[in-house]
Amino acid sequence: MDDERAVLHSVPLQMGEWKGRDLALDERTYEILETRNVLSRVYQNAKDGSVHLLIVSSHKDRRVAHPPEVCYLSSHYSILNSGKELFRGNGQNIFLKSFIAQDTKNPAHEEKVLYVYKVGKRFTTNYFAQQLLFAWNRATRQETEIQLIRFAGSKDSPFQAFFEVVLKYLSQS
Repeated sequence: MDDERAVLHSVPLQMGEWKGRDLALDERTYEILETRNVLSRVYQNAKDGSVHLLIVSSHKDRRVAHPPEVCYLSSHYSILNSGKELFRGNGQNIFLKSFIAQDTKNPAHEEKVLYVYKVGKRFTTNYFAQQLLFAWNRATRQETEIQLIRFAGSKDSPFQAFFEVVLKYLSQS
């Protein structure tokens, strides 16, 4: 297994009370992402609900980390209530971008989406900042990795509780 895949496999299927189930991606999704270094998993907690975790990762290509709004808009969703939310975990305060994705074909279906970019050990919600950080690290020959980390679920999904658990693993990579 190469280094990029090893990072994705370092996120365990079970984290405390959270049990994960891998979701298969179709070939079209891999083509759009331009990488196979993707973790797509739904985690369930018996008392709180579920969260879909998606991580797209690369050591070589900064294009893999694009704003999730792009994919939602091209899949017949409208973007509502876009903003930022502060999350705490592992001794850190980290802002995540947030929005509600509403299915235009079935307006009753809405999904809450939160995401953040990670370049090396730094987290940012700014697309351009993560692109520049990654390019700078590559230009100065620093070994670095870029990740798009996305959480999705219902409006009532326990995002904060899940974030606190998963951040321990995301901070190690």
